[in-house]
Amino acid sequence: MRLFLSIIVFITFSYAAIYDDLFIDGNDAMIYENYSDAIQIYESILALGYEHPDLYYNLGNAYYRLHYIGLAIWAYHNANELAPRDLDIKHNLSIANARMVDRIDMPESMIFLKLYRDLKSYYTFIEWLTIGSIMILLQVSYYFIFRIGLLDKRINQSFINVIIIMTLCTHFIALDKYFQKSNENDGVVIANNVDAYSGPFYGENSVLFKINEGTIADIHKIQDDWVEIILIDGKKGWIPSGSIRRI
Repeated sequence: MRLFLSIIVFITFSYAAIYDDLFIDGNDAMIYENYSDAIQIYESILALGYEHPDLYYNLGNAYYRLHYIGLAIWAYHNANELAPRDLDIKHNLSIANARMVDRIDMPESMIFLKLYRDLKSYYTFIEWLTIGSIMILLQVSYYFIFRIGLLDKRINQSFINVIIIMTLCTHFIALDKYFQKSNENDGVVIANNVDAYSGPFYGENSVLFKINEGTIADIHKIQDDWVEIILIDGKKGWIPSGSIRRI
């Protein structure tokens, strides 16, 4: 058993060393403005199954430098998902979004709905779950202290009610965020002047509309080398699968 654990630890550290070396090589390529090389290195790290906000952030910067706006937006979105409070990521994402052609803006939401969405997106799902777990631990600890007679009953009842409400709220947000992520199937268009067709086939008479890189769309169906997308304005059409990248 001890030998098995030692092997696991060795393999883990070996992979971590590989990731670190590749990441350093990618950063060196960025310093010398070899952006194509940096992209290849960063993408190879992702292909190995490693994800980190800094990795996506640097990859987005490399794509942006080469004017691949759609791919830059894709990378920044993934970075923002992993580090939602990073101001540098948000700033670069806003700059890349401003470079979009024919940008589709989301309709204004009700103020309370907007506040709720901002609150929900401020932490990741794991962070909300951790906050909820801390709340439960606080309830258990507080109840134990009360049971041994260290707290006044009136103080206990008022405080415990607040903790219960906060616990329910944090778990509700965590659950909502989980289902939102599970149901989301978004992608970013990574090519310009992409024709959206009425079906999974080519034909001049079947072109419904055009979309440009950076557009976020819901991937509704997949058929061979085609995907059916739905835009936030309700438009629906089929585009080649190579023209969109899943977030």
